Amino acid sequence: MRGKALYSLTAGLLLVAGCSRRSEHSPTAAVVLISVDTLRADHLPAYGYRAVSTPAIDALARDSIVFENAYCQSPLTLPSHATLLTGLLPPAHGVSDNVGFRLAASHATIATALKEHGYATGAAVSSFALRRDRGLAAGFDLYDDDFGPGSHDERAGPETVKRLESFVESHRDRPLFLFLHLYEPHTPYAPPEPFRRAYAANPYDGEIAAADAAIGGFITFLKERGLYDRALIVFLSDHGEGLGDHGEEEHGVFLYRETIRVPLFVKPPGSSGKARRVHAPVGLIDVAPTVAAAVGFPVGKELPGLSLAGGFVEGKNSRPRRIYSETLYPRLQLGWSDLASLTDDRFSYIEAPRPELYDLVTDPGQKRDLAPERPPALRSMRAELFGLRKLAAPPEKASSEELEKLGSLGYIRIDPVSAARGDLPDPKDRIEELRKYKQLFDVFYARRDAEAIALSRAMLAESPQILSVWRILATSLERQGRAAEAAAALESALARPDLTGSSEDLEQASGELAALASRTKDMAAAEKTLSGLVARGVGSEPVRRELARLLHRQGRVAEALAVLAGAEKSRDATTLDVYGALLAESGRHAEARTALQRALSLDPGRAEVLLHLGMLSLREKDAASAREWFTKSLAAQPSAPGTLAALGLAQAELGDTRSALESWDRALVLDPTQYDTLFNRAVLAGKTGNAGEARRGLERFIASAPAGRYAAQIAEARRLLRAFPAGRS
Repeated sequence: MRGKALYSLTAGLLLVAGCSRRSEHSPTAAVVLISVDTLRADHLPAYGYRAVSTPAIDALARDSIVFENAYCQSPLTLPSHATLLTGLLPPAHGVSDNVGFRLAASHATIATALKEHGYATGAAVSSFALRRDRGLAAGFDLYDDDFGPGSHDERAGPETVKRLESFVESHRDRPLFLFLHLYEPHTPYAPPEPFRRAYAANPYDGEIAAADAAIGGFITFLKERGLYDRALIVFLSDHGEGLGDHGEEEHGVFLYRETIRVPLFVKPPGSSGKARRVHAPVGLIDVAPTVAAAVGFPVGKELPGLSLAGGFVEGKNSRPRRIYSETLYPRLQLGWSDLASLTDDRFSYIEAPRPELYDLVTDPGQKRDLAPERPPALRSMRAELFGLRKLAAPPEKASSEELEKLGSLGYIRIDPVSAARGDLPDPKDRIEELRKYKQLFDVFYARRDAEAIALSRAMLAESPQILSVWRILATSLERQGRAAEAAAALESALARPDLTGSSEDLEQASGELAALASRTKDMAAAEKTLSGLVARGVGSEPVRRELARLLHRQGRVAEALAVLAGAEKSRDATTLDVYGALLAESGRHAEARTALQRALSLDPGRAEVLLHLGMLSLREKDAASAREWFTKSLAAQPSAPGTLAALGLAQAELGDTRSALESWDRALVLDPTQYDTLFNRAVLAGKTGNAGEARRGLERFIASAPAGRYAAQIAEARRLLRAFPAGRS
C-alpha cells in the first residue's frame, strides 16, 4: 500500500494530523525542496569555501539549520532523488541507476502524501534524468519536464524557476509543496555570462554561481508573495562531484566524500536569522521524515531516517549513526564492481573488492587507508553493511535514444554485460581507463567526428571487444558520409566471439547495421549482410524487419513474411507496419488490418501506417475509406509523393478526375521518378478527352521509365499512342 511505505496514513492518524496538531503546525505553510544537482558541499562559502560567490545560498544558510556532514545515499541523480522523495534507501525503493530503473507506483512520496492532505504540489526539473516516466511525478499536480525546442536533455535554471513560479501564481489559495531541481553545476560546465568570464579558470564554480543566481530569484519571488517566512525550505544537492579527487572527474563510480557529502540546509517556518550548525552525520533519507514532522504527519516505522527538526538539533536524538550509500553504476554500466559504504562521525568504510577505511577526523581527504590494519571499526562497519545490502533487480531495457541522451549528460555505458559476473575488478584499479572513455564520449557527443574516429580506433587496437566503442566508430563514420566503412565496422564488431555488451546493446548495434545495409544501392550485398546476421543468431527484430523490407522491394513477399514470422506479437509500430503491408500484399486482408491497427494504437498519427491502411482499403475495393486514410497520412506528412500518388488512385476510383490529376501532378513535382503515377496520369488524361496531355505523358513515360522493370507498361503506352487518331496532340 502506498501510505504504508512512507507515512502511517490510517483514517485515525489522518484525523490527528488534520485536527489535534493544527495549533502546532500551520496547515498553510509552504514546503519547498530545492535540489541543486552535483553540488559539492565543500565548494560553498557556507562550508568554508572562498573561491565562489553565492549570496543567495549564504543568505538562506543564515536562516537555516546547516548540516555539516550530510551524505547522499547514491551519487547518481535518479536514485538519489528517489531517496529524497520517498525517504527509503536505494535497496528499498529499487532505483539503482539512472538507466533502466523507475520508481514503482507502490512507493509513497512526499508529493503523494501532501497531495492527499490538500496541498497543491508542483515540481519543475532541469534534467532528462528526472523525466516523468521515471516515476517521480506521482502526486504532483505539475511535473514540468518540458525543456522546449533546442534541448531535450536539460534546461537552464532560470527557465525552470519561471515554470515553478507560474504554478505558484495559479495556486495561491492552497498550501503548497514545491520541488525545484536545478542542473547547474552538472557537466558540461558551461556557465552563462557574466559567470563564464568571471570563473573562466573554474567553470564548475561558475555554474555554482549561476545556480545561486537562479535560487536568489526564486527566493525573492517567495518573499514578495509572502511565502518565505512561513515556509519550510530544504536546500540540498543529490550528490557531489569528483573534480579529479581520487581519480574521478565526475561522479557515480566512487563513494568518497567529494561525491557523497552534500550541502543540506533546513529553514523552518519563522526562523529568520536563527542559523544553527549541526556536526552529526545525516542523510538525504532524513528529508522525508523532516517534512512529515514539520507538517504534522506521523512518520512510518518503515523509514530508516530521522526528523532533523527539534529534538535532533538540540541533541536529544543524536544517537550514533552510520549513513549508508551505494553505487551500482560501476557494475551495471562499466563492468566493474559495485560499491557500498557506511559513514559515521569518525570513520568512512567502503565495501569494495579491496575494502577501505578512513578516519575522517584526522584524514578528511581520505588519503590514508586504514583497512590493511583491520581496526575494530572495520569489522563492525563491515558486519553492519552486510545486513543493509540487497541484490538489486535487473534493469529494464533502455532505448538507444535514452542511452544517447544520458550519455550526452556524462552517464557513459561501456561494458554492461560483465555485470553478471561475480569477479569484477575494483574501480580503483580501472579509474584511469574511464578518463579515456570519457574523452571519447565527450568528443562523440560534441560531434567532433574526426577525433572520435581516431580515438575509437586507438582504443579498439587495445580492447577490440568493447561494443560501445565500435558503435561510436560506426556512427562517427556514418555522420561523415562514410556509410560503407560504418557498416564494415559494425560487421567486424558483431563477428567477434568475445564482444561485450548487453542484449539491448547487441540488438541496437545489429539494428544500426541493418539500417546501414538497407540504405545501400547494392541490394545483394545488403541481403547478404542481413541474412548473415540472422544466421549467426544476431537476428534482432530490427534486423529481420530490414531484411523483410529488402525482400519486399524485390517482390519476394512470401520470403519476407517468413522472415517476420511471429511479428503479430511485436510491440514495435514499425515492425507491425511492415508486417501488415506484407500481409495485405499476400491477400491476408483481415490479418493485415489487425497488424496495422495495432501499429496505429502504438503510434497514433504515424504516416506510414495510415498510408498502408489506405492501400489495404483500396485492395478491398473501398475507395472512400482509402481516400480518408490517405488524407490523414498526408496531414502527418504533407510532402509524401507516394501517398499523393495513392490518394490520386482513390480519387480516380471515386470518379473525382480533377482531384486525381491534381494529386498526381503534386506527386510528380515532388518525385519525377514516380513512373506508375506518370503512366496513370497519362491514361486518365486520355480517358477525359485530353489527347495532347495523354500523348505527352505517355511519350515522357516511355523515355524515362526503366525498361526492365516497366516493360509491360511501356508496351501498353506504345499501343495507346498508336491508337490515338492522327493529329490529336
